[in-house]
Amino acid sequence: MPQDLEYELESDVWVRFETDGSVTLGMTDLAQTRAGKLVSILFRRPGKLLAAGHSAATIESAKWAGPFPTPLSGELLAHNQEGFERDILIANRDPYGAGWLVRLRPTALDQERHRLTPGRQAFEFYKERIDRDGIQCFRCAD
Repeated sequence: MPQDLEYELESDVWVRFETDGSVTLGMTDLAQTRAGKLVSILFRRPGKLLAAGHSAATIESAKWAGPFPTPLSGELLAHNQEGFERDILIANRDPYGAGWLVRLRPTALDQERHRLTPGRQAFEFYKERIDRDGIQCFRCAD
């Protein structure tokens, strides 16, 4: 679990702050493990303004279907549709790298950043959750 990222713990979303002021978002390893192998993903269109908590994509997996909520309000700049078209399991195999989902330009970062947890604190939270719930985190394999 990369400790240089920040995390929205309730929805299992990671956030990477980019040098251009945008943020990249993706599913945590725990989220993709619990969801199972992804089957399809439908992204919102770039240019759309999203409020914190609103869906930037709809994900369907072997065990679950539902929204991918953004923890921050912002303009949707890009999505990783091409990556998922090449390999639908990209988030299962590499959730913190090539399996990113969307990029946003935050519009209320000063008011919303408190919702995010730094990597080291998130690591401790997830470690306790994994131990408590008996979750076995591992990447999906072919």
